[in-house]
Amino acid sequence: MMLIVSLGFLACIILKDPLCIFCFSFCFLLYLNERFHSKRILIVFTILSLFSIVLVKPCKEAEKGIYTISEIKQSYYVAKNQRTRVLVQSDLDLNFKDQIQVDSLEPIHTDDNFTLFSFTKYNASKNVFYKTKSIRILKKSNSLKSKLYAYIASQKNSKVLLSLYYGIHEDTIDEIYTMLGYGYISAYFIVFNLLKRKYEDKKIRISLLILSILFGSFFVFTLSLTRFILYQISYLFFKSKSVQIGFTILCFSILYPTQVLSISFVLPILLQLVSYFCTEHKWIVQKMVLISVLFIYFKKVDIVSFLLFNLLRKFYGCVFLLGMFIPNFVTLKIPSLTIHYAPQYVFILAFIVVYIQCLKHFKWKYMILFLIPFLEVFCNPFFQVYTLNIGQGDCSIIVEPFYKSVVMIDCGQSLYRDNVERIIFPFLENKNIHTIDTLILTHDDFDHSGGYDRLKDMVEIKQVIKNSKDKVNVEYPFYLLLQERMAKDENDSSIISYFTYDHLNYLFMGDASKEIEKQLMDAYDLKADVIKIGHHGSNTSSDAAFLDSLDCKIALISAGYKNKYDHPSTETLTTLDHLHIHTFCTSTDGSIAIYSLHHFAFVVTNDGLFGIIH
Repeated sequence: MMLIVSLGFLACIILKDPLCIFCFSFCFLLYLNERFHSKRILIVFTILSLFSIVLVKPCKEAEKGIYTISEIKQSYYVAKNQRTRVLVQSDLDLNFKDQIQVDSLEPIHTDDNFTLFSFTKYNASKNVFYKTKSIRILKKSNSLKSKLYAYIASQKNSKVLLSLYYGIHEDTIDEIYTMLGYGYISAYFIVFNLLKRKYEDKKIRISLLILSILFGSFFVFTLSLTRFILYQISYLFFKSKSVQIGFTILCFSILYPTQVLSISFVLPILLQLVSYFCTEHKWIVQKMVLISVLFIYFKKVDIVSFLLFNLLRKFYGCVFLLGMFIPNFVTLKIPSLTIHYAPQYVFILAFIVVYIQCLKHFKWKYMILFLIPFLEVFCNPFFQVYTLNIGQGDCSIIVEPFYKSVVMIDCGQSLYRDNVERIIFPFLENKNIHTIDTLILTHDDFDHSGGYDRLKDMVEIKQVIKNSKDKVNVEYPFYLLLQERMAKDENDSSIISYFTYDHLNYLFMGDASKEIEKQLMDAYDLKADVIKIGHHGSNTSSDAAFLDSLDCKIALISAGYKNKYDHPSTETLTTLDHLHIHTFCTSTDGSIAIYSLHHFAFVVTNDGLFGIIH
C-alpha cells in the first residue's frame, strides 16, 4: 500500500504542472478506491498530491549578496544563502563554508544539442538557474569539513579520493560508480559483513547509520548517500520490503523534488523493485535494467565496465576504505569498449512497459527490447536535417533514410572550445554515424570550415566539396547553385546548397549576402520550404524580396548566444516575421531537427518546441 501511494506521489512530482497533477491524481484516486476501499488512503494521497504542487513550484530568483560555498565540483562551485543557490565560476581557491560576496548574476546558458549532456538542464534540476564570475571572499572557513577537504585535495591520489568521498567526477573512475555512490555503499557492506560475525544485526545497522550521517556531515550528502541513509532508516523501522522502498521514495521525493529523475535515485530504486518483485531470472532483469538506464542517461554503455560491474563495486568499496593509506592509487580507470546509442521515446516507452511486465513475470521474448536500438539506428525511415548548436558558427547534418547517405554542410570551430570534440563528434557517435559521405565546406571562414582538420582525423569522410562546380554524391536531387557569380568577398563565394526530399525543398545560403540573393533570383525560379538564413541572420543577408519569392515556411538561423555581432539582427527577424515565416534560432532554441516521411514532416528543437510542417 505505502509503495503504491509513494509511486503515485513520485508521479505527481515528475509531472510538475498543477493541471497534470490534478488530472493524474483524480485518476489515481479512482484506482486507489477500487483497489483498497479505504478512505484513509484516499485522504493521505490527496494531501500528498496537494503537497507535491507546493514542492515543485519555481524557486525564488537569485539576488546579489552574501553566499556560502555548499558544493565543490570539478570546474565550479555551488553557493547558497537562505533563499536560493547559484553557480560560481572562479579561479579562486574556495572551500566548503567559505563566505563570499556575489556582485553580479546572469542566467546559466550552454549550447545545448540533441543527445548531448545539457549543463543548463542539469543545474535546473538542482534549482540552480544563475551563475556568477564576480565574487569576493569575505571569510575563509576554518571548519572541520573544510580542513578535511583541503587535506584530501593535497594527497597524491586526490582525484580518486575526491571522486569516492565527494562525488567530484574525474576521469580516474567511471562516472556511473561516482554518481551511484558505490564506493561508500560497497564499503558499508564490507564492514557490515565483517562485523555481523560478532555483533547483533540491529546494533551494527544503527552504528553504521550514525557513521553514515556523520560521514555526510563532514564530507557531503550526495544524492546516492542520502537515498542510502533513508533506506537504512526504513530498514530499521519497517519489516516489509515494499514499505521500506515506499518510505525511501516518499522521503527522497520530499527532500529532493527536482532531482527524482536523477540516475542516482532512479537506477537503485528500479533495481530494488526488481529484487523485491522478480521471482525468476532476477539477474537477467537487473542487467537489462542496467543497460537500458545507462543508454537513457549516458547515451553509451562501456561493455568492460558492465561485465565487471559487481567486481568493480566491491573493488571501489575496498579503495574507499583503504584509499587514504594507499597513495599510489592515482587512477582506477580501466580499458573501455563503448557502444553508443541515444534512445528515442520509442525505446524509453518500450523499456517502461517491459520493465513492468518483468516485475510480474519474466519472459525471454522481452529481450526483443534490445532490437529497438538496431531498428532506430539502421532502419530509420525518416529523412533527417539537423542544425547543430555550435555557438557562433555553422554545422548542419543531413541523413537519408536507413542511413543511406550522410551529408554535412560546414563544421565550424570556436576560439573558446573545440566544437568538433565537444559537440560535433559526440553527436555523430550518439547517432551511430561513423562515415560522412560528403562534407560541404561553404567557404574558408573559421566558423564554417575551421573544424575540418580535426574532424577528418576522427570520422571517415569520403568526399570534401569546396567548389560549387563539384557534384554531391547522393541519389536525391542535390544541387550547388550559382556556380558562376560576381562575388566581392569570401562570404559571397559561399557554396549555396539546394536539395529536395519528401516534397520539401531546402536552401542553405552559407554567408551569402543580399547581392548574391539578387543574383539567385535572376538565375533561378526558386521555391524553398526551408531556408537556412545567410550569415547567421545578419542584416547583410535576407533581403525581403528574395525571401518573399521563395515562399518559405521555415527559417533556420545558426548564431551564438549573446554573440558580439548581435546576430540575428532585428532587421532580419522583423522581415521574417512580416513574411509569416516560422523562425528557429540555435541561440534561443538549441539544436534544430526536421524529420520527413513522404508527405508528413515536422520540426523539433532541443528546447522542446514541436511543429508539423504543412
